[in-house]
Amino acid sequence: MIKNYIKIAWRNIKRHKGFSLINAGGLSLGMASCLLLLLYVGYHFNFDKQFDNLDRIYIVENNQPGEDKIYTFSATPAPMANAIKTQAPGVEAVSRLCSYTAGGLISYKDNGLKKSGVFVDASYFSIFNYKFLQGDAAKALAQPNSIVITQDLAIALFGKEEALNKVIRRNDKTPLTVTGVIENPAPNTTFQFDYLLPWAVFENEVSWAKTSGWGSNFCRTFVKLKDAADFKPADGVVRKLIAQNNTGDKAVAMLFPYGDIHLHNTFENGKSVGGMISQLHIFEILAFCILLIACVNFMNLSTARSEERAREVGIRKAIGSGRNMLIWQFISESVLLCIFSMVVAVIILAAVIPSFNNLLNIKLSLPYQQWYFWAGLLSLALVTGLISGSYPAFYLSSFKPIKVLKGTFKAGANGLPVRKVLVVVQFVFAVFLISSTICIYRQIKFIQDKSIGYDKNNLVQIKAEGSLANKSEVLINQLKSEGIITHATTLQQDITTNGNNTWDLDWPGKQPNNRILFDAFFTGYDLVHTAGLTLVAGREFSTEYPSDTAGTTMMINETAAKAMNLAHPVGSIIKYGNRPVTIVGVYKDFVWGSPYQKTAPMFSQCIGSNASVIAMRLNNNNSISHNIEAIEKQMKLINPAYPPVVKFVDADFEAKFQNEKLLGTLANLFGGLAIVISCLGLFGLAAYAAEQRTKEIGVRKVLGASVSSLVALLSKDFLKLVGIAIALAVPLSIWSLNKWLQNYEYHIGISWWILAMAGMITIMIALITVSFQAIKAALSNPVKSLRSE
Repeated sequence: MIKNYIKIAWRNIKRHKGFSLINAGGLSLGMASCLLLLLYVGYHFNFDKQFDNLDRIYIVENNQPGEDKIYTFSATPAPMANAIKTQAPGVEAVSRLCSYTAGGLISYKDNGLKKSGVFVDASYFSIFNYKFLQGDAAKALAQPNSIVITQDLAIALFGKEEALNKVIRRNDKTPLTVTGVIENPAPNTTFQFDYLLPWAVFENEVSWAKTSGWGSNFCRTFVKLKDAADFKPADGVVRKLIAQNNTGDKAVAMLFPYGDIHLHNTFENGKSVGGMISQLHIFEILAFCILLIACVNFMNLSTARSEERAREVGIRKAIGSGRNMLIWQFISESVLLCIFSMVVAVIILAAVIPSFNNLLNIKLSLPYQQWYFWAGLLSLALVTGLISGSYPAFYLSSFKPIKVLKGTFKAGANGLPVRKVLVVVQFVFAVFLISSTICIYRQIKFIQDKSIGYDKNNLVQIKAEGSLANKSEVLINQLKSEGIITHATTLQQDITTNGNNTWDLDWPGKQPNNRILFDAFFTGYDLVHTAGLTLVAGREFSTEYPSDTAGTTMMINETAAKAMNLAHPVGSIIKYGNRPVTIVGVYKDFVWGSPYQKTAPMFSQCIGSNASVIAMRLNNNNSISHNIEAIEKQMKLINPAYPPVVKFVDADFEAKFQNEKLLGTLANLFGGLAIVISCLGLFGLAAYAAEQRTKEIGVRKVLGASVSSLVALLSKDFLKLVGIAIALAVPLSIWSLNKWLQNYEYHIGISWWILAMAGMITIMIALITVSFQAIKAALSNPVKSLRSE
């Protein structure tokens, strides 16, 4: 029986090649798009899943109250790790992690590479089970001069040689012995690094690290429990630690599941309210909708061909076929076509994944060797076949054989309303996607065009590594004398990445309960001209004022002046910690962190010539390539051990929009595919409609109808459906896009022209799709269609 179903189904597919091609093409594109989106979603859902016992691993989050809300971040005091280990019940292991100053030059003999690293406690590998290719996880970080490196770094440094026990140099001075080589962290791992260093190295390099107390938050703390049931008592102890050890501090630490930090990293008032998970849910819905559109196409085209299949159904029913047999026959045709489409979809998927990875800077791959992958593909093909074939099967099998064989049956009378509903659903989705794409790109453009408070063009930054840390003045003076740069300043942290902040400011008139978090932006001389800031009042730091480097003066931004309610801030004396500080200047707000959020109150103190970063304003009179070559040349002369790297501030700033650009790119890409799939179905329906009205068109042409009137006649029914879809899509788009925009403090409004443009684009696409078949039918010779009569 099944063999006969398959055989008949294959004959029907071959007999109607054009119909089958449109159906298979739509299904293949729909399945490929659906699978690609599901792979992308799966990639993010599997973040950090390579670690065993993930349900027992936690990261400590720090809730800091202030300004009538709670700030949540994962920075914790260094002593917290030992306190948790000794006081919290059910703790198996605790480890700290800090990336501050961990990156740098790693060299072996004459081979030097700039790589990223992290400082961790020796117990780190008791929490996270990285696979060791060389060395022993239990002893790898026991010695203070040890280093564990990744497989890629081992190959880059030593080639095929054994890496274990080899001595390498860090930052061209610190000798370290390789005590372990681990597999590269998976691409979907939260913390990426090229090497790990013992915490003792950090304490030796950073003077304040050993003595830092409970008020200094700079490291991440990970906790592994003996049993997941120990969470509540352990979390209860952790929540009290800061208050117990830092009198007057209202911060509350808490244990947060490590497996949730990638997807649920947005907090409001100390509680997780989502994050990346919201975006993934959008892509899940998008994947489902694209596949549904492909199924709708199949239903539409199958029911549209009902008159062709009516006689077949009538004859088969007359000779004894039951309705159930006919239903399974039509569903088997659908499933067979879906299996063929799935094969084509996998081929498409294999071809596009490399480009998709490059576009999104991720590493997706098809798990060919996993049984669940093939089981999933087969299941998806079967489910798609059942969904897409169900309505045509029940509809076609319901024909009355007497009416069919007498010639009184009119196909489409029952199927037409359903087909219209399905077309409307398709184009509601199309209008919504077009509206979303326009809105996303307008939001990105709005933020990009918004003033950021400094001039990012022709502004570059370099890391002050090695000799450059103490010779920043030498480099700056040399480049100025050559006419390569016009201004330069030193920074503790680059101008595009925030991070340092404090509650520890006090000022006249401050209320005891008024806690405000201030960004701390430490800089050298000539900041205003170098960055292109606007000085509102007072002065900037200068070598003419030795007190600037003594920590007794400060500059603030306008938001800080408003927060402190200082009518005349310049000359005001406030306190930073217990030290009195005089405000000497006020500069306009500039974007340091997220461009989507309001500017935080900020202060700056002078670090003189000491530098972690050197910012330089390039000379416009020279070409950019000439300026960069000259900077690199001087960097090599002053700091020969380090490969010179010059970063453009405007490029770093653009990276802040990566998440929104990713959302826009995916909406554009898959929205376009959804529209293409919808148009394939519309194309097939228009072709069938034109075929059904061939004789009518012939008669109208003989009676003098023009081509344009015939095209309008054949197009208007479809355009009515698109009009209904637009009317339904408008409120849906307004509601959903407004909800998305509320995630940003600075955002556009939903202008009427966005929806009007989306509607016009949809009408144009539908009109072009339908008109092709309509014009073809209108231009046909009426003699051919009427001769058969």
